[in-house]
Amino acid sequence: MENVLYPIFLFVFGSSIGSFLNVYRYRYPKSISVIYPRSFCPKCKEKIPWFFNIPIISWFLLMGKCNFCKSNISFQYPLVELLTALLLTLNIFAIPHLSSNYYVNLIGLTFFSSLLIAASLIDLDNLVIPNNLLIFGSLSGLIFNLITRKIYFGENFFTIIYKYLLLSFIFLILFEVFNFIISKIIKKDAFGFGDSKYLFMISTWLGIDGALFTFILSIYIGGIISILLILLRLIPRKGKIPFGPYLSISAYIIGMIGSDKVTILFKNFYSIG
Repeated sequence: MENVLYPIFLFVFGSSIGSFLNVYRYRYPKSISVIYPRSFCPKCKEKIPWFFNIPIISWFLLMGKCNFCKSNISFQYPLVELLTALLLTLNIFAIPHLSSNYYVNLIGLTFFSSLLIAASLIDLDNLVIPNNLLIFGSLSGLIFNLITRKIYFGENFFTIIYKYLLLSFIFLILFEVFNFIISKIIKKDAFGFGDSKYLFMISTWLGIDGALFTFILSIYIGGIISILLILLRLIPRKGKIPFGPYLSISAYIIGMIGSDKVTILFKNFYSIG
């Protein structure tokens, strides 16, 4: 019975998180608090009652229109809620490497996944990842590892700080040097500073190995997806493409299976070793 309840709970919880991320996505560029006022229609400003604010379901009940002014409600809202619900439910099958305790690993990965989705949505809309989200995500990653690495792996405080904070700063600096060199070669910005800070946040969760393989994997994923989008004429060939979502996809994969499995995948792909 528990095996059935876990995915149901995570799906419902994930759809609620997705609903909150929709609010954050809408309000961030307008500098509106995510706490107050409560949900309202962007057109007529009427407050949305709770029974019309049920994740995924309400959009279909309202047939994609506001109950008051009948203006269209973007399908992106239920899509984000569904995607978040599915990804958080998939976390059940993750290899527990954030923590040797399955449930602690699940909680950490669920929190981490939510941060990745939030960063991706804002980057897609605004070509920027908010500093407050990156700071919050970095602090939460560091705190999570301080607790779990001490309890479940027996590491001391200074070792954890070295692995998840100091090395993250070193990775940030090295990535910026790499970015500077590549930008000089191609004579345009290769990656934004937001991508560097985002990788720093990812490193506080996954460690420097996880951040490095996140970047490498994102090059492959980003290249394939970008080429497909250009061929389908969904994005301009010379337009600026947000890199944050590709980093998020890669970080989610690393979070699910671990950097060791990705290393094996690359070795097998290139027949190395």
